[in-house]
Amino acid sequence: MSFDLNQLLDYLHTERIQGNQFEGKILPGERPAVFGGQVFAQSLDAAIQTVDADRRAHSIHGHFLRAGDISQPIVFDVVELRTGRSFATRQVIATQDGKTIFQATVSFQTPEQGLSHQQAAPTSVDRDTMVSEEAYWQEIRQHRANMHQLRPTDFSALEILGNFRRDFTEPQTGEPKQQLWLKANGTLTADSNDHRLVLAFMSDMHLLTTALQAHPYTFACGKIQQASLDHTVWFYEDIDVCNWLYYDMHSPVSAGARGLNHGYFYTETGKLVAAASQEGLIRVRD
Repeated sequence: MSFDLNQLLDYLHTERIQGNQFEGKILPGERPAVFGGQVFAQSLDAAIQTVDADRRAHSIHGHFLRAGDISQPIVFDVVELRTGRSFATRQVIATQDGKTIFQATVSFQTPEQGLSHQQAAPTSVDRDTMVSEEAYWQEIRQHRANMHQLRPTDFSALEILGNFRRDFTEPQTGEPKQQLWLKANGTLTADSNDHRLVLAFMSDMHLLTTALQAHPYTFACGKIQQASLDHTVWFYEDIDVCNWLYYDMHSPVSAGARGLNHGYFYTETGKLVAAASQEGLIRVRD
């Protein structure tokens, strides 16, 4: 199944049912559960539809409470917590069959100028030395035929390159960090909310596995139970997801069967445009 950018956005956009209640479709694929990046981006879209057009989402903080069922749509209820002169805050509760699977708080701000600085951009990995995510999944399926992909097999909406850990049979430990180059294959209106939706969707890709880099396991080895527990994205600059973005990820700590992961999105010129943090379950099982 092949998805172009417009088709992806069709799934990330939610449809108003009534009032501040919305419905989101499930992205097709072979996944055993709903991909976290999908419900994360759909929650952002539902919240966007309840604020004035001059406000931009600057952060979304979410908690994954239950695995989403891929056989039924998701209902998003948006609650207005506050609407001030500069900021507005919305709570989003995502449910299936009357049970909450995800909840988020989304904060919006009217654009304004202020103090500005950023940490130095890292030295990026050359894209020519990286492997496409499509080729990476093919390797995984050769190693584990029953390994489910998170996204459709031929996902033409996005181009993703990475220095993926590929020692599936005898994983070696290393520094807990990863890097990706990502971009959307298509054209979007400048400064549209769709750029934020696509970045929110992409922010959940491979971030969870960063903490595993320090340990002799991969998510494909069959011994790790992994799940996102919470996820946050902050937007700092206007974003163009149709140009290459460098996703620099690292994990400062893992303990208590949980791993903490941070990620930063840079343009090719080194501008830091967004940041992400995620804590995930990394439970070793027999």
